[in-house]
Amino acid sequence: MIECMPLIVGVPGPDLGPDELRILEDIQPAGVILFQRNIESAGQVRELVSQLVELDPRPFVAVDLEGGVVNRLRPIWGELPSPAAAAAAGRRAVHALGEAAGAACRCLGIHLDLAPVVDLERPHALLTQQGRCFAADPERVAVLARVFNQGLATWGIRGCLKHFPGLGEVALDTHEELPVLDGPQSSFRQHLEAFSMLSAEIPLVMVGHVIAPGLGDTTRPASLSPALIRLAAQLPGSPVILSDDIEMGALVSCGDLPELVEDALAARSHGVLVCKAFDRLPEIAAHLAERMATDSSLSTRLLEMAACMSTLRRELCRGAAAIPAPDDTTVEQLWDRARAEAAQ
Repeated sequence: MIECMPLIVGVPGPDLGPDELRILEDIQPAGVILFQRNIESAGQVRELVSQLVELDPRPFVAVDLEGGVVNRLRPIWGELPSPAAAAAAGRRAVHALGEAAGAACRCLGIHLDLAPVVDLERPHALLTQQGRCFAADPERVAVLARVFNQGLATWGIRGCLKHFPGLGEVALDTHEELPVLDGPQSSFRQHLEAFSMLSAEIPLVMVGHVIAPGLGDTTRPASLSPALIRLAAQLPGSPVILSDDIEMGALVSCGDLPELVEDALAARSHGVLVCKAFDRLPEIAAHLAERMATDSSLSTRLLEMAACMSTLRRELCRGAAAIPAPDDTTVEQLWDRARAEAAQ
């Protein structure tokens, strides 16, 4: 029997009504991810999280909080410097950014920050233009991502490396289109190095939606590719592997949502993000149950993935609980410091 479904799901709004709670109780997702649609005030988020942690099994709570353009908590504490701006100011600024993010998460009851980005900075790439990258050199990226993660860890918050195998060369927005990275395996060496240098310390890796023929799969995006997910799982530390949001436009031609979730899990992602389609979660769960009943190898695989996500869920919840939560004023002061450090 599956202890929890290997899904990290979005919820519709700033609170949970009886219908939403019933779906979550039935689905039993490993985690819930918050977006700006779920954020109004600190007190409101804490109340929402209190509803989530009453579920059995208790899901972990995640958020995307990189700084800059990716800041789901903007409605509460305002702006944070981007990773690029913090990196330009130096290690102290990057640590201050990570500590600000970690304190905010701990204050609200969030366990996991889906950061840092370790994609390499390239002039033509979208992530670079958005200020989401630390540096162009993998060693400097590893140093700064480690410093950011140390800031998170100050408050008992875990981080996640993204976006394997590296979107540093990608000019397209994977929310809209599926890019293809051309070139032999050697051309990916630098992009993979950043993940290899960090995965033992930050053993959680998000796989992106990009086709990388040079890494062994000419047709499937990394998030659905057994070859690329195996490559990610073989990184030092044997990290837990998450797919990026399976609803993104990059995958629109790859199948319908239940089949995409199945394909990502069959490819051995440990967990799959389903960020918007809350009303389709019962359909996804029913599809997986039906496939498990008819395919014993898939059933075994899904049980393995669910067990892995159950372990991650327990570790995240215990790790955050070990650190006393800061109050709202402390978080505000740390956000002010992050802004000041990046401005120097």
